[in-house]
Amino acid sequence: MLGSSCTGVKYLQNEEKLLYKQSIEGVEKAEKDELASRITLNPNIRVPFLGAVGAMVYETGKNNYDSAEILSDKEAFIEKVNAEIEKKESKGKSTKNLSSRRERKINRFDKKLRQGNLRMRTGTPLARYDSMAIATSARRMTNYLKSRGFRQAEIKISTEVKKKKVSQKFIIKEGAQSYIDSLAVLTGDPVLRQLIQAHQEEALVQKGDTYNEDLLIQERDRLELLLKNNGFYAFNKQFIEYQIEFAPDQEDLWVKMIVNKPAERNVHKSYEIDSIIINTNGNTDVQLNQGFEGVSYNFGNTLYSSKVIDSRLKISPHDVYSVDDVINTQKQLLNMDMFRFVNINFDTTLVEDQFVANIYTSPLQKFQLTQEVGLNVTQGGVPGPFYNVSLKNRNTFQGSEIMELNGFVGIEDVAAATDQNSLFRSLQYGANLSLTFPRFMLPFNARPLNRKAFNAKSRLSMGFSFTNRPEYIRSILNGSFGYTWQNTAGTRNFKFNLSEINLIDTDRISDIFAEQLDNLAQQGNTLALAFLPSFVSSTSFTATFNNNYGAKTFSTNYLSVFGESGGFIQNIVGTGLLRNNELEFYKFLKFQVDFRRNIPVSDNRSMVFRANFGYALPYGDNDALPYEKFFFAGGSNSNRAWNPRRLGPGSSFPYLLDENGQNVVDDNGELVPNRTGRQSFRFEQPGEILLEFNLEWRDNITGFLDYAFFLDAGNVWRIKEFTAPEDAEIVRVSEGGKFEIDSFYKEIAIGAGFGLRFDFDFLVFRLDIGHKIKDPRFPEGKRWLMPFTRRGQTVWNIGVGYPF
Repeated sequence: MLGSSCTGVKYLQNEEKLLYKQSIEGVEKAEKDELASRITLNPNIRVPFLGAVGAMVYETGKNNYDSAEILSDKEAFIEKVNAEIEKKESKGKSTKNLSSRRERKINRFDKKLRQGNLRMRTGTPLARYDSMAIATSARRMTNYLKSRGFRQAEIKISTEVKKKKVSQKFIIKEGAQSYIDSLAVLTGDPVLRQLIQAHQEEALVQKGDTYNEDLLIQERDRLELLLKNNGFYAFNKQFIEYQIEFAPDQEDLWVKMIVNKPAERNVHKSYEIDSIIINTNGNTDVQLNQGFEGVSYNFGNTLYSSKVIDSRLKISPHDVYSVDDVINTQKQLLNMDMFRFVNINFDTTLVEDQFVANIYTSPLQKFQLTQEVGLNVTQGGVPGPFYNVSLKNRNTFQGSEIMELNGFVGIEDVAAATDQNSLFRSLQYGANLSLTFPRFMLPFNARPLNRKAFNAKSRLSMGFSFTNRPEYIRSILNGSFGYTWQNTAGTRNFKFNLSEINLIDTDRISDIFAEQLDNLAQQGNTLALAFLPSFVSSTSFTATFNNNYGAKTFSTNYLSVFGESGGFIQNIVGTGLLRNNELEFYKFLKFQVDFRRNIPVSDNRSMVFRANFGYALPYGDNDALPYEKFFFAGGSNSNRAWNPRRLGPGSSFPYLLDENGQNVVDDNGELVPNRTGRQSFRFEQPGEILLEFNLEWRDNITGFLDYAFFLDAGNVWRIKEFTAPEDAEIVRVSEGGKFEIDSFYKEIAIGAGFGLRFDFDFLVFRLDIGHKIKDPRFPEGKRWLMPFTRRGQTVWNIGVGYPF
């Protein structure tokens, strides 16, 4: 019975059979995945060791589903709530809440009637064998093959029945594939012919290509866009038609693409923009009251800077019409976060023989208040409340600026900086005030640069945060000024922080924590510097390249390149003021490259790879980085077989301490290592060099429930080896943390594991179980670990969103 339960056979009726296996064979040139996508009935996904979980969930839900009962409950509810509404109306009372409740409940009933109960919506129907569905799939596959030039293609279906299980094969006989032997573009319009010929190298269909109907459709779309970007406003792809003829050999094809004339004239007309009218007062009658650079404005009751709006326009008077420029203008204005909508249309009747661009917008509300209340959840801790509030003021100084005031307060359980097993109650609160300008703010005329850039913004911000923990009380005052911009497709984003400044002050440190910091400092851990009065300044640049990363139909990449220079201000104005105020300051360089690739295997399956490299170099007098600028490894978005920030550095490991905090020695007087004990991962492990590699196989179980197998590798290293002084009372960590070119590869930690993902579209909740496979803390020859043989080998991770 276990086997039948796992496969779903037990849910079949007497005459029903289960489509258990299915394959496509004989494919040589065609795209096998494309053929598979034409199949309308597929076997249920079977999870290793669990079987067809999705089908089991669906069928158990179906067995408890009664549409007649739901319909009866719906009618009874409507009758009851209508009676309540009628009673309230007779007393002159408001029925708004009851009416809203009625609508919500009716929608839930209707959803159940359409989609079934929760288990049915979560699972997938059992793959009951259906010969009609199989025949339909074969016809769809045949049509696809013919659309790819396999005009003689045939498909046979081989079926094998074993008890109630059906295994079948689609056996493909492709035949010869047709090629385009002749390609001609015919048009009676010489201007169009010249334009098309000038861009012939960009054509998606060329002589000698294999026949592909989809490419013919895409080529028609390309030509429509080409012409619309070169003044032909009224042109559309309906003017383009194809004529396909067989060559004498009956295998290859002759393709004619005909561009027809418009009905009212002999040639297609090219348009040039004569004037632009911008109405920011909604779709009302235009009453022009301002003008700038040949553009007319109607602002109504809300005044904007015409120079600022002009800098966002990608169209100008006397420009040849371009649909891309129109779309980019619409994006530019919407990205200002000033308007509810942006509509752009063109008028040839307002003024005779003129082509006028009309841009209609309507202001968003000037003030916008948003609030958020929730719980901070820490693994193993008690949830704590938080409250966030934001007040946005649009068009603050009538230059389309946005001033935003944010505030936050929260209580949560957090892991101690020096002990992952200890959780402390933490109180945090703070505020941030920012002013965003929809253009580059520069000390010279930046109008040409603003007109060229896409979605250019400048942002000035100041903030304050306060943290109160049993270990310490700390406050930070920060300020920054920077720029952001992107390309028109949104696939390349750039951020340049001209200056970011943090003033850090620690009001209190507990005695125990201070002693721990001193012991760490003796061996090179610079955590103590993070609690000195400090001045941290930096300049940074980030470039992100993202071609729709995570898409399920094609391979996508994500690349982030980050560079930062710390101490830039000190290099210009000197350090005298900082020294006089006894402020710790830093000079450093930091670089990081994060590359990710997502390779879809099918609709629900994908292989995802990540490589993450980082290098930081301190060069100031204290030869140290601000603690927040170090790299760390381990955790739910890193190597999931190690706890957050506890991996590394290198092959170093902690020594065993007794209950009094003193080193434990063996019979030979040697310090005893503590590689697996509870206290062995007590301290965070910073490093200046980071190498990380992640590989993950993702698949769907059923509905919103996915699973993943993953392999994580990497570590952090120090630039210098830190050794405890000879007179040190306590030696906490061994040597081995320095990056050595001839041995670093031996110190790469490896973990593997399994994860569940609950994908609710708006939120992905993740549970990953990581298991150590190779631990560089152990001596060479003992680093590869047998599964479940050492203490602390398995780590549970909870996260929101995908790890990468």
